[in-house]
Amino acid sequence: VIIGGGINGCGIAEEAAARGLRVALFEATDFGFGTTWRSTKLIHGGLRYLEHGDVRLVRESLRERSWLLQTRPYLVTPQRLFLPMLPWTRRPGWQLRIGLAAYDLLALYRGVPKHRALRREKLRELAPYLPGSAGGGFSFYDARIHAPERLALELALEARRLGAVIANHTRVVSVTSDGKRVTGVVVEAEGEAHAIPTRAVINAAGPWVDAVNEHGGLPGVELLGLTRGTHIVFELERPLGRDAVFSNTKRDGRVFFAVPQGPLLLVGTTDDRFDGDPSSIRPSSCDVDYLLEEAQELLPGRGLTRDRIRYAYAGLRPLQRVKGGPEAAISRRHAVVPHAKHGGPEGMYSVVGGKLSTFRPLAEEAAALLGPPRKRKTDNSPVAPGWNLVLKETPLSLHQKHHLRIYGPAIAEVLALGMEPLCEHAGAIAGEVRYVATTEEVKSLADIMMRRTGISWSACRGLCCAETVAAIAGTVLGWDGSRQSAELDAFRAELDFHLPSVESLDLGMA
Repeated sequence: VIIGGGINGCGIAEEAAARGLRVALFEATDFGFGTTWRSTKLIHGGLRYLEHGDVRLVRESLRERSWLLQTRPYLVTPQRLFLPMLPWTRRPGWQLRIGLAAYDLLALYRGVPKHRALRREKLRELAPYLPGSAGGGFSFYDARIHAPERLALELALEARRLGAVIANHTRVVSVTSDGKRVTGVVVEAEGEAHAIPTRAVINAAGPWVDAVNEHGGLPGVELLGLTRGTHIVFELERPLGRDAVFSNTKRDGRVFFAVPQGPLLLVGTTDDRFDGDPSSIRPSSCDVDYLLEEAQELLPGRGLTRDRIRYAYAGLRPLQRVKGGPEAAISRRHAVVPHAKHGGPEGMYSVVGGKLSTFRPLAEEAAALLGPPRKRKTDNSPVAPGWNLVLKETPLSLHQKHHLRIYGPAIAEVLALGMEPLCEHAGAIAGEVRYVATTEEVKSLADIMMRRTGISWSACRGLCCAETVAAIAGTVLGWDGSRQSAELDAFRAELDFHLPSVESLDLGMA
């Protein structure tokens, strides 16, 4: 049994099922709901981890970045970033040059071009939106992931194809043991409890790992050191282009990103210790003020005003617990902790740490603990290129095609189910709603809007088409008018909590 349907839990489920193990994956809300869904949407090698000497993690991250670029080209694409030399840049140019050269060397130049040093004039030509005080800088490449929640979903669906049971909106309420070894779990789904016998449980619940362990044979042992990361999303009169910016904040030197998302601009992130209930995580008006101030410093003259922010979101990094020190220095390495070493039952494990790009080595390590070594039944070969050709030949707009690429090999099935426009902001069409409702374990309208189609990541947050989507999904899923109305209410409440507008945050403070 695997508890938690984020990128790590789904990756472990797929790896274990591919090795022929009998697997059940339980997720309390929806696949990718927690940390996975609320990231900066980058697959990066961890350039800043070199500063802390974590060469092994950087090498591992770069290897996995290359693998994702090859196997998921519809979800993961190369991303050029500019690193300007500003008066508040924390490192001198010669140190950055050495770091970027080491970064290229560790990547073995696989999948992306190497870095370039840029003189002041060249940087102004390529990125005229940067401050006039920028004294040159660098360009380098990492990768962008267009929908991290769909990567987690794909892994869960592949695990299902390999024989696993996967269940979202199914909460594990207790883990049972005979005093020495795990014997089962009890789950709740649709108001009913079910006992599931098992010989091993992997707690991959992300920010909820410690909460799960309260009823999982390890009460009182805190494994996590949570930090909160908040982002804001702008809609600009003039989009920034395709290139992202990587810098430090002026106020306190934190790592800072500005990443184009089509017509939108994603800016983040904060990195603050968090000791509250993970379910209460939400951006604050103070977070928005901080990010807006830093964005205006980094991108002056681009109209980055408060009324241009369409929404904000916050997530938690489930890092290994350490005492003291700056948040940015906490290791992003993963660990699979056996509870037996802490006085808990045999067969119970907890996953802490890790990052979006390194789910595969974590999954391999976790699956290896579950019995005698077994080889995978399937390989992870690159996807056939036909999906791209199908998309190119459709009569849809470039904006719609860009949005629909997230379905990859399933794009022909999506198009066949209807190309009627749904949302001009997202570029969504009706066929994708019918497709996800039919094939992707959808249980709610929020699942569709926020974690399947990605419509809610657009400037309108999906509010312009939610009723139409509810009607289409209702036809497929058998929702009557009353159920559709209830789903709309629940979706709007979830949207206001997890992707709030600045106005709602300000009202909350008042």
